[in-house]
Amino acid sequence: MSRFRRSLCNRQPRHTPVFQLVTGQSLNAAYLFLQVEPAIRHGLKELETTNPRHAMTELALMAYLMGMGFDYRTARTIVESWETDENLLAQGILTETE
Repeated sequence: MSRFRRSLCNRQPRHTPVFQLVTGQSLNAAYLFLQVEPAIRHGLKELETTNPRHAMTELALMAYLMGMGFDYRTARTIVESWETDENLLAQGILTETE
């Protein structure tokens, strides 16, 4: 058996993430879920009063903004402010009709 193949066979499973977002912060599903969980709750609450497309669009936009570094409250405020933007309403992006 070649030395390379032997090294692959003796390799231990990787317990650390592939990369880190910030020094000391690992990328893992639990961390990501905790970060977007408030936006998910908001989206589920929106489903009670609006159509699914509107709720999912809001959720996606908030999650995107949060991924860019905004906190949940700021992302939500930005997205909610877009609901009164005449251009977005005219294009049907954030309307409440299906």
